[in-house]
Amino acid sequence: MSELERLIEIARVLDPAKVHALLTVAEQMTDFVSDEEFLRRINSAPPLDLDEDTAAELRAALSERGETISHEGLKHKLSLG
Repeated sequence: MSELERLIEIARVLDPAKVHALLTVAEQMTDFVSDEEFLRRINSAPPLDLDEDTAAELRAALSERGETISHEGLKHKLSLG
């Protein structure tokens, strides 16, 4: 079985939410951005102009999402770097 066939078989048994997550990761991989470009984009992003209440709500929403993974962590987990 090829890796593509294996990936298709895995996708077939996943629940819809996990298929969506897998699709999101796969779509991001097709728009590959080098580490240098990724860092340049992050560092050149304009700062958010948020009031303290909005910033607190954003922090709370992000913490509710659970565990996050860094760009480097994701690349390592996917054996891409």
